[in-house]
Amino acid sequence: MVTRLLLLIPLMLPAWQGPAAATLGDAVDAALARAEQGQRADAQQAIGEALRRKARGLLADSPALRVKLLSDRFTGDDGAYEVEAMVDMPLLLPRQRSARFALADAAGAVAQALRARLRWEMAGVVRELVWDAALAEGRLRQAEAALAAAETLETTVAKREAAGELARLDLLLTQQDTLARQSELAAARADHGEAMAVYRAITGFEILPEPLTEAPAAVPTEPPRRSTGRDAATAGSAQPAAAVPETHPLLTSLAHGVARARAERGRVRADRGGSPTLSLGIKHARADRFAPQDDALQLEVSLPFGVGSASAPAMAEAEQGVTDQLAELQQARREVVRNIAAARAAVIGAEQQLAAARERVDVTERALDLARRAFDLGEGDLTALLRAQERAREARLDLALRQLAQGRATARLNQALGALPE
Repeated sequence: MVTRLLLLIPLMLPAWQGPAAATLGDAVDAALARAEQGQRADAQQAIGEALRRKARGLLADSPALRVKLLSDRFTGDDGAYEVEAMVDMPLLLPRQRSARFALADAAGAVAQALRARLRWEMAGVVRELVWDAALAEGRLRQAEAALAAAETLETTVAKREAAGELARLDLLLTQQDTLARQSELAAARADHGEAMAVYRAITGFEILPEPLTEAPAAVPTEPPRRSTGRDAATAGSAQPAAAVPETHPLLTSLAHGVARARAERGRVRADRGGSPTLSLGIKHARADRFAPQDDALQLEVSLPFGVGSASAPAMAEAEQGVTDQLAELQQARREVVRNIAAARAAVIGAEQQLAAARERVDVTERALDLARRAFDLGEGDLTALLRAQERAREARLDLALRQLAQGRATARLNQALGALPE
């Protein structure tokens, strides 16, 4: 019976494991939900729905009750009076209804674009937090490896010192190196704990996303321009200029903002001539105290005459809204182009630094191997070994950080391109 239970344990282990690691998209969605930023998009969506409901109706504005009373009580007091009660209903013209439907559509598009923009903005925050934690973890792993190497060397020196092969000073040097590595490990643990605490507070997740490294997004480029003379000689070595992605969440959101401002301008233009008012009501009248009461149903139509000076302030304000939105869009487009260019340069620089770091590790590892052999054979001193070991440790740390820096540079380029994580 016990043997059967032992055989079943491996089959039961997957059910006991913790939850699967979250992707970067899951972390972004969790951070967005915790920040409750979706309410901004919901508010915009509610505006669009309210505009659509109003466009479906018949009235351009709220109806009004109008009451009028005429009496001769304080004049002849013959018992004459007249009472009117009217309901004024501003009617929505077809052009006004079309303008309001267009404005409702634009407001709904703004809400949808705002959701993507908010997710993109949160993706930038989460990406930085993830790579801060990953870099801190890389430093921690290197600090642990450095401490293990220092302790191994200290053990070896202690044995040789006890055998009389090395001096007491050599043992003290290795002990000092071990204590230095312990201090570095404590600092690395503190930095890693702080980075993970911030990541946990924003996303609510205990582990970093998997996979950690993102696939680089495609970089759109502008078509090459025709060049002559000196420009043609350098055209082959220059990189093509980065174009602005058409689906960038920030630019898409601002472009829909421009469309909404234009729709608002169309609504103001449609309302410039005013709305006709239909009035329905009843009238009770009596000529004197002995005359019978007359009851009548009243119908009135009021046609406004649009005056340009009356609607000029509203039109000017609507035009300013379009101009402001266009200016913001152009400024954001220039900023996106700068960010893409800087991120591309950073990726290229990270690749070059990573190649140099690999060569440095190869050289320092060979130097450390020679120094260790010389020390073991009694042909080299401990100081040279410690120096070679420190340089190799620094090279390995630099290589690990350069590898992580390349992943962070790719993530920043994807963020600049407006790529949303899956």
